[in-house]
Amino acid sequence: MTDTLNIRDLTLDFKGHSGTARVLHGISLRIGRGERVALVGESGSGKSVTARIVLGLLQELRGVRVGGTVEFDGRDLASLTRRQRAALRGTAMSMIFQDPTSSLNPVYPIGTQFTEVLRRGEPGISERDAALRAATLLNDVSIRDSGRVLGSYPFQLSGGMNQRVMIAMALANEPALLIADEPGTALDVTVQAQTLGLMRDMVAAHQTSVLFISHNLGVVREFADRIYVIYKGRIVESGTTRAVFDAPGHAYTRALMAAVPRLTGGGIPEIDDASADFLAPAVLHAEAAP
Repeated sequence: MTDTLNIRDLTLDFKGHSGTARVLHGISLRIGRGERVALVGESGSGKSVTARIVLGLLQELRGVRVGGTVEFDGRDLASLTRRQRAALRGTAMSMIFQDPTSSLNPVYPIGTQFTEVLRRGEPGISERDAALRAATLLNDVSIRDSGRVLGSYPFQLSGGMNQRVMIAMALANEPALLIADEPGTALDVTVQAQTLGLMRDMVAAHQTSVLFISHNLGVVREFADRIYVIYKGRIVESGTTRAVFDAPGHAYTRALMAAVPRLTGGGIPEIDDASADFLAPAVLHAEAAP
């Protein structure tokens, strides 16, 4: 069976006045149908630019050079025109952004924005049918008072409610690939857990493939089937979630695990010298809170 997403030897260069800077150094990853795959690394490691390349956004910018191969459902995205790539966004592939409130347009009610999303996949859908479809999708993410939500503006809803709206919108056209870029980071931990559970249930129902971008291995452990660890634009480790957590092979992976907050025990766990090099001195020497 063809993978939903297959990235091979992906490179990314940014050209500037002082020369060319390479950001991605030949990364490769794949996602099968219905599989949840996490791309994990600290800020600036190359996670989000990888997602933007998959969506076809960076290729349209000046001073950017992309190498390697990105295949979506067996098609090389480099062979598509700009219009063809744009047609995939919001239909065959969708994205959930980190901050739901800033991702929604504040000057339009949720219902209007939902209708525009649905018309990406079905241009002729009527206002009435769009409202009915939106209500069903909102119900799927445990929003019962859909009429009030569809008539509200984003600023009138809580962060958790906006995140649920974003999940429903992202899955509205039943995409083959969902990219989730740090979803729930701006939310409190209980709402974040609910959000991940809703997303897990919905992608399972639609057999959607997921590229889950995060720096938090604690969250990834609960969600992903497989993990790719990225550091300074290079994949340094990959494997099933259980294998990576049971026996992390790279020092950077062990450092990320050591950085996950613990509720008990005080401070951070002991780590080897190689892993310690990846952690900021201020973190390494932090004392446990009273």
